Amino acid sequence: MAINVLLVDDDTEYAQSLREYGAQENIDILHVQTLVEMQEFLPKVASGVSAVILDIKGMITPEDEFDDEGFLARAITYLDKEYYTKPRVILTGDVEGFKYVQKYRKGEQVYRKGNSSEKEMFTHIKEIHKKIDEIVIMKEYESIFEIFERNLLDISRREELIQIIKNIDSKDNTTIKNSLGRIRDIQEDIVKKINSVNKIILPDNQALNDRREISFRKSHRHLKNSAASVGYEFPKFINEPILATYSVSCDYGVHTANSANSGNIKPTSYTVKAALYSLLDFMLWFKNVVL
Repeated sequence: MAINVLLVDDDTEYAQSLREYGAQENIDILHVQTLVEMQEFLPKVASGVSAVILDIKGMITPEDEFDDEGFLARAITYLDKEYYTKPRVILTGDVEGFKYVQKYRKGEQVYRKGNSSEKEMFTHIKEIHKKIDEIVIMKEYESIFEIFERNLLDISRREELIQIIKNIDSKDNTTIKNSLGRIRDIQEDIVKKINSVNKIILPDNQALNDRREISFRKSHRHLKNSAASVGYEFPKFINEPILATYSVSCDYGVHTANSANSGNIKPTSYTVKAALYSLLDFMLWFKNVVL
């Protein structure tokens, strides 16, 4: 199946040439010429488009006769506001423009017009397409995944969290069990990290059990009871749900022989949603308050 992308470029001859090249790479390039046309067309096709290709210079409206120097900034502003999870690349035949993007817009992927660089761009787009769900999730939950970028939690937990979010609507009992189990693991990793980096907030004698292993419930009790005296906030809307989440995740995600699993009523995708959102609040608290 071809990969769909949207090209915004007022040079129709170049667009046709790129479309032909893209077809050889199994990439179907949809084309509009101006910013206004992109704004009108993209909402109709966004769900089926893997990426947007922007020329570095372009026209704002179909009535324009010349490129507008503000085209790129306005296009990026629009995409950031309306389609912030949609991957994009910048393509230019302008040497100075290429250097400008590399220097001042370091978060953008930029390529030169010309077969070798276009080949690199198509390779990049194919990689985007393979990981599109992951890319969308990481942008949508950017404040959460910053935790992994800062190496505050083990990078393996990032992949587990992505899978939990991907499967959040699953009705499969095994998937639900696995999601709850991973949520419990991430909760334990958070208190383990707090104990390792901030002994004032969570000293060993309040975090570890008799076997010198992390105890989530013991740690939670101390974090809750010591907030005011140590000088940090641990509000009720965070500290109470995470304890309930831990208990549910232990019973239904880890301890499968537990008697709680013998009844007819089982956890559902709603259970996973409640547990996940509780975890995300806990992660934000961990990032912003503890560290």
